[in-house]
Amino acid sequence: MENSKTKILAIDDNKDNLISLKALINEAFPNVLFFTAQSGEKGIELAKSEMPDVIILDIIMPEMDGYEVCKRLKADDSIMHIPILMVTAIKTDAQSRVKGLNLGADAFLSKPIDHIELTAQVNVMLRIKRAEDKLRDEKKDLEELVLERTYDLKDSEVKYKALYENSPLPYQSLNEDGSFIDVNPTWLSILGYKREE
Repeated sequence: MENSKTKILAIDDNKDNLISLKALINEAFPNVLFFTAQSGEKGIELAKSEMPDVIILDIIMPEMDGYEVCKRLKADDSIMHIPILMVTAIKTDAQSRVKGLNLGADAFLSKPIDHIELTAQVNVMLRIKRAEDKLRDEKKDLEELVLERTYDLKDSEVKYKALYENSPLPYQSLNEDGSFIDVNPTWLSILGYKREE
């Protein structure tokens, strides 16, 4: 599932947890670039600089807990699309999970981390990220195409208006009832009318 450019960021204040997580990730995803941060601030900085495909975030941390880190990650337009897998120490703590989901977390793991569940969750997060990236790329391509077409239409309109206004032949535009909408200067000149008439 992963490729050599896939990046995973783990944020946990416990160095031993990060070492264990790195070993599990490297075993399941040998070509992944794995980054670690031991604080929320450092994790947010790394997320912005490395643009990981998945963030594994511990909830219980001093200074800035995982909820606050998640909230800040999801509030930043440049990194808000990175899936977040939160790690909780209590498997049955529904309140923690609901709070995390409400702040933008995409999934949860419980400690101790099960290797098979970790692999499955990371694979799901990578699929989500790739699908969302593809949609954003397609949207961007479509927006560029619309801008290009809009420019072409405006360019055509300018050319048409110049032809209409500068034509040596008289032209008129009529509505459905046959009333005049517009006439070009040559029409006015040949027939001797003023535009107001």
